[in-house]
Amino acid sequence: MQVLGLDIGGANIKAATSDGQSEQLPFAIWKSPQLLGDRLRSLQLLRSVRPGLVALTMTAELADCFATRSEGVRRIIETVTAVFPETPVRVWLTSGEFASAEDAVDLPELVAAANWHALATWAARAVPAGPALLIDLGSTTTDLVPLSAGLPIPAGLNDLHRLATGELLYTGARRTPVCALVRHLPLQLLDSSEPQWIPIAAEMFATIQDAHLLTGGLLEEPESLDTADGRPATRLAARNRLAHQFCCDESDLSADQLTAAAEWLVEQQIQLLQQAIAARLDSLAAGHPDQSQGIRVLISGSGSWLAARVLDEMGDPRVAEVLNLSEMFVSNVSVCAPAFAVARLAAERCWDDLLPMQQWLG
Repeated sequence: MQVLGLDIGGANIKAATSDGQSEQLPFAIWKSPQLLGDRLRSLQLLRSVRPGLVALTMTAELADCFATRSEGVRRIIETVTAVFPETPVRVWLTSGEFASAEDAVDLPELVAAANWHALATWAARAVPAGPALLIDLGSTTTDLVPLSAGLPIPAGLNDLHRLATGELLYTGARRTPVCALVRHLPLQLLDSSEPQWIPIAAEMFATIQDAHLLTGGLLEEPESLDTADGRPATRLAARNRLAHQFCCDESDLSADQLTAAAEWLVEQQIQLLQQAIAARLDSLAAGHPDQSQGIRVLISGSGSWLAARVLDEMGDPRVAEVLNLSEMFVSNVSVCAPAFAVARLAAERCWDDLLPMQQWLG
């Protein structure tokens, strides 16, 4: 009996079954929230899977197409139940439990942005003893969730408190605007022997994806148009987007000039991540003063490759082991980890909801 997990974000829909099939579907919900149902129905997974239960988590309720997060929670739940009218829908709460769709609508504070909590609850079982840190680095944000004895021990449960405590960083491997990371970039001008610090435009002309394309962190994806200007995710287009931050285009600046600026930009993101991770390691070490085995780190998300690089360059002696969820469980689970997490948790905890379907199947 299959459980379908859904993680509905502002830019992507992530789906996974309890046996590890997964799919990521780009969808900018803020542009066309009325099309969410159609996008869900277009999931390739649904061609081969007839779920007996749908487990739901989300972050898209914060999209500015909704006046409030409560409205976003309600409309997303209503859409999912309309797409699966004859299938029980259970929604993950940051209290560590599932609620029916009807009850979840009345609990928006516990439903909103709960995907990190579902992932941490599921992933923590991989480290049943001692302290650990979960780093889920996605396209837009990075979650840093402390774990202990197989359970998440976050300092904050909602996004405001998690931002305040440093457990949520609004930087990811693709969608972070360049102007949100830095206000100046170094540029080697032809009439200067040293790079000059140039103020950049406060416009989303380019994202960190472009810097990673130019420095080799990400491979080109000519078919992908999910970029700042809607043009392909290629190095040529990335150079043009980054040049726009200098109020130029790629015909005004050389590839070497733009690559050097991109390298510096990537280093700033790495330093930001290193500082945040070090602070979380400090807190875990302080809370486990007798821990002689060190701290294990779990990494997941579409940017897990960047998390691995950050940790490798840190070389923090307190990190005893780095475990990549994509290598520990099933293929592609890292990219859609929260969806897989809610599917697995629901398969374990919502057995009674599956019984009617099992009886119908004989």
